[in-house]
Amino acid sequence: MKNIFKFAIAGSFFLCLVQSSLAFDPVTTLAGSAISTAMDVRSKSEVKNDVEIDITATKLLLENKGDDLKGVSLLVFAQRAVLVGLVKSEEAKRKAAKLLGKDKRIRSLQNEIIVSATESGGSMVSNLLLEKKIGATLTVAQGVHSVNMRWKAVGGRVVLMGVAKSRAEADLAVSKIKGLDGVKSVKSRLRVSDGK
Repeated sequence: MKNIFKFAIAGSFFLCLVQSSLAFDPVTTLAGSAISTAMDVRSKSEVKNDVEIDITATKLLLENKGDDLKGVSLLVFAQRAVLVGLVKSEEAKRKAAKLLGKDKRIRSLQNEIIVSATESGGSMVSNLLLEKKIGATLTVAQGVHSVNMRWKAVGGRVVLMGVAKSRAEADLAVSKIKGLDGVKSVKSRLRVSDGK
């Protein structure tokens, strides 16, 4: 009977955590959206293009036959893109770049896909949890405008891209990520800009 009681309490606690993380608070969401929009360095047309590029890339990757590109995704910010993920061959890495490089809205495309026939790239859950941890860390970090950054974790290896307003901000963001448990390496593709 004690074990059943323990499981019930643990299950209730887990449900509270899940429900609170899924809760929608319109005031917080609207306020956060307004703040994010004000701090975003992109123009409205860049935001629109980024969304369209992301949708197109996701569709192309999902339509790809076979398993060779299932671990690939595209990070996009200000119409600049970085391919990330894990594939088993150089041929698959080139295939991803060719497939997604056809989008004329993309100003530049960098390929940070890891090639390994033996690695798994970590579980989807562990990668997502690390990405959430990175988001929480960068959001509260003084001097980091995380709204202008995108990141992806693959088995503890993190790719960071977007825009930093100074070299100090870029270095701080990388330092904050490197300090997190579970991070093996950080590849920064941040572009330093004065915000224009």
